[in-house]
Amino acid sequence: MKAIQSKIIISSIRAKVDGSIGFSATTPELTTEEKVAFMELQNQELDCVFAPTVNLNAPKMVVTAEMKGKTPSSRLYNTLFVLWKQNGEVGDFEVFYKQNMERFIDLVKEQLE
Repeated sequence: MKAIQSKIIISSIRAKVDGSIGFSATTPELTTEEKVAFMELQNQELDCVFAPTVNLNAPKMVVTAEMKGKTPSSRLYNTLFVLWKQNGEVGDFEVFYKQNMERFIDLVKEQLE
């Protein structure tokens, strides 16, 4: 993978429930090779510096927080919710969730000696 330095414009910023933000950025027109380099960095944790081009000597604010993804239990909960939705939202989701969690627990218990 290559490191990329490019001018960008942050076109939208979204506040997330967990306190983080998501944003969209627009680049200038890119060559095919430059597009591929960006694509290779998708879903990778990156070090990034944003500096306005009008004042490159602006003081820096350093964000030291580590990247955190969703916990496995949160991912499972969300996945079960999507499954419940896809199955027509039959019954109460909390009941569906608890029943499926019990099934998973029983599967693991069967593997115990």
